[in-house]
Amino acid sequence: MSAPRLCASDFAICSFYTGRRVVSRPHGDGTETLTCHGQGFRPLLGADSHCGFTLGEELDLCWVPDGQPQSDGLEARTNAPIFDPWSSAVYFFCGEAIMRLLGKEVMHVAGHIHEEGSADGAGDAARLEAKHCTQMASDGAGSLYFICGKSRIRRVQLPAEWRAGGRKAAAAAVVSTLPLAPPENEVFTLAYLPPAAPQQEPSEHLAAVGGSRLSGGRAGGGGMLVYGTKSALYRLQLPLAPPAASAPAAPRQPEVLAGREGVHALEDGRGAGASFYKIYGVTVDASGHMYLCDKDVHTERSRVRCVTRDGAVTSRITGLPVNLLYPTILPNGDLAALTRDGGQMVIIALGLQPAPLRVSDAGPPPRSLPGDLGALLDAQPDGTSDLTIRVGERLFRCHRAILSARCDYFKQRLADDGFADGRAAELDLPDAEPDAFALLLRWLYTGAVEVPPQHARAAAELGDRLLLPELCEAAQAVLLASVSAESVVEALLWAEARSAAGGRFAALLEALKGWYVRHHDEVRRAAGASRARLAVEAPALHLELVDAAMDAAADSAAVAAAVGGGVAERKRRRS
Repeated sequence: MSAPRLCASDFAICSFYTGRRVVSRPHGDGTETLTCHGQGFRPLLGADSHCGFTLGEELDLCWVPDGQPQSDGLEARTNAPIFDPWSSAVYFFCGEAIMRLLGKEVMHVAGHIHEEGSADGAGDAARLEAKHCTQMASDGAGSLYFICGKSRIRRVQLPAEWRAGGRKAAAAAVVSTLPLAPPENEVFTLAYLPPAAPQQEPSEHLAAVGGSRLSGGRAGGGGMLVYGTKSALYRLQLPLAPPAASAPAAPRQPEVLAGREGVHALEDGRGAGASFYKIYGVTVDASGHMYLCDKDVHTERSRVRCVTRDGAVTSRITGLPVNLLYPTILPNGDLAALTRDGGQMVIIALGLQPAPLRVSDAGPPPRSLPGDLGALLDAQPDGTSDLTIRVGERLFRCHRAILSARCDYFKQRLADDGFADGRAAELDLPDAEPDAFALLLRWLYTGAVEVPPQHARAAAELGDRLLLPELCEAAQAVLLASVSAESVVEALLWAEARSAAGGRFAALLEALKGWYVRHHDEVRRAAGASRARLAVEAPALHLELVDAAMDAAADSAAVAAAVGGGVAERKRRRS
């Protein structure tokens, strides 16, 4: 059941001048929330309770390692702060540099305050373009990510000596640029989502259409980055595979999580079936749900919208009094967001659960076989692989024993008495998509994978071809969960072509038929050209769907008439 949509009048809202952005960090047994204020920071008192808000006195900062006080503040304005639980420190932009705040001590991390640029490197050898940096993100494992320029995402690898509040000044952070093909428009939004918690596999593969996460938790990798333009959110699975020594990594193509590039609207839905009008910034709660403020073009007001990790978008609050941006969840569960002029902060009492600020004292999570095998896959090539599989122009280095044990297709192909090339060091897998095979390989190693909707068809086909029915069915569930009025006809034609004599695609075809009938009016308005194609390429299927839609409409009309007649009869009797 979707969450109810509420109006701003249902919530306590206050507004006051703060300066700029806010960040929370552990402080004693509680928390401390700081606001970027000019060239320094001021505490936001009351952010951990429900007793009102006031601004405290500006922090007395000092430089590390010389410990000199900064009575006049830093040399440039502070902006885009983020707390990193791995190092127990706040990181922020100061001019064109990234700084670290630990207690009241400030340490230089990377870049030069007064010099912008795009050079990668360690410490002050790196150059940044901070004027376009609107958000930083921490993966909680020693890396920060930030937006540089208008569409590039860069990574800061923190020194190991800084873990848990380490103060060793000789270590240097290293800045690198992610091999990521930029989206069409400027990036304003960046967040990190930790791996999904483990969950049980559904008994019916199409029953749980609400998510694309298969069973497993950290086994699937290190979470994902979510980045976005004004009208679309994209995702990038972490960790990124290390580039081969002989060549730089090929740019990763953007994978849409929700929304459509260049389409400015306010439709709730999933994946490309949802739309945003104008978003700036996102915040993440303890369960991995993202919250953002979107502009309502019709009323010149804002609404709070929630996005799940599988791209489902729901509007939670409408009618907020001003255009808002860069929301943050405060320790008390309120949502704080800036007004467009950057001077006022609006705080909405929502009762959210903020993400934890402290690293567990129990140490790293326990080792697991899926986690270790996932790390082994991510480490390739490391000299341990004994098999290379060529898919198109990409080479995948892997381990015979794992593939044979986990996949009947490879068990047969790699057997000594099987195929002629069974003992070859390199095998070809023709007629397969490299991205789909990468997903399949992670499934084999870890039993878990995030299937992006745009790769669901290829993953389902490859899972069926390589005798992995669980992966095939799970990829079908992703396709069904992400279908829209614009895409349903294409999905129907694809599923029908693969559902002859039953097979693994028959259940998907029936589910898609049901979706089409339930949304017939939407499809009729949005997909006229593809409906004509359906009539030409699959006339029997087209006729079946038209008949089913007409029957459904007639049934609805009959029910409405019966209800209306009953009401009229009751009124007649009362009169």
